[in-house]
Amino acid sequence: MPKRDHSSNSQFTHQLFHGTTWHSRLLPSVHKFTYPYRYWGVNISALAAGDGLPEVASMQLQNNHTHSAKLFNKLPFGAAISKGLPIFSAKHKALQQFYADDYLQGLPLDQANQEIADITSADDNVKSIEGLLQRLNAVFKDKTGSTPTGEIIGLIVCRNVGVYFSPVNFYIGFDSEQTPTHLLAEVSNTPWDKRHYYSFLLKGEETELCHDKDFHVSPFNPIDQLYRWLVSVKPQQSKNSKADDKTNQNDVFDIRIAINISDKRGEVLKTGIKMSGEPMTQESIRQSLKQNPLMNFTSLSRIYWHAFKLYALKKVPYINYGEKLADSKQKVSHE
Repeated sequence: MPKRDHSSNSQFTHQLFHGTTWHSRLLPSVHKFTYPYRYWGVNISALAAGDGLPEVASMQLQNNHTHSAKLFNKLPFGAAISKGLPIFSAKHKALQQFYADDYLQGLPLDQANQEIADITSADDNVKSIEGLLQRLNAVFKDKTGSTPTGEIIGLIVCRNVGVYFSPVNFYIGFDSEQTPTHLLAEVSNTPWDKRHYYSFLLKGEETELCHDKDFHVSPFNPIDQLYRWLVSVKPQQSKNSKADDKTNQNDVFDIRIAINISDKRGEVLKTGIKMSGEPMTQESIRQSLKQNPLMNFTSLSRIYWHAFKLYALKKVPYINYGEKLADSKQKVSHE
């Protein structure tokens, strides 16, 4: 990937990622769904260096009597938002709030904890952001043996009306030439409220690798399974055909992360995300939150709804935490 010129010290802008998440179960029963999804693409390195996120105080609806405004006011919290409730902030409570202490917590990493304790900032928010960057580098070092030499972009879910919930966050590290070199997945298993970290080195824009599963996520999958990752991180091609276009189109990315899960029965589950980034601005934030203001709650409700359908309607046997396939009620010969 060629090195790009930028007017600031930051290589990549903060961005919003919109796209889809999919889940396609093949065994022991077929069950599929696809939903629109959003990640906040926070350049954590730039944030720690002082490149702040946009602060959006209100929706600033020009006319509360328009048809679109009336529809928005009928949404949960819509009326309060349109009257001036902050809708996005990294400093204050808001409809969507970036809160650095929500991420990579409870890590048994003595070195990272000591470095975080040594941070002497009078600003608690700055200290939290610097602490997050320290934790990220410590996990990369612990899991892969190295740390990114360039910036780190987090594909994260923010607090929604004070509630934090994310099935998985992704952190992508780059080298000094803006080539993707590291990936960290922060995985949460919703029923048990635990977190686990998968991290590995990337081979540039496209990477494929396999490893054994070592964290129980779904109560319908055994622990003895194989994960096959397909990771694509590519700069978007400019949509402007003018040769003298100087926009930073390549600052935003198209990202696809797929995980195919298999065991002795064959391929069991295909899941993943496909996202396109756009610069994070006050206007792009407003537009995104108009479309999906309560994504954390809809995501959580969908997880339990589909779990109910699998267990109660499709009769997929429940698998206990940490249980292997041979010990479960999902027999190897079960088609």
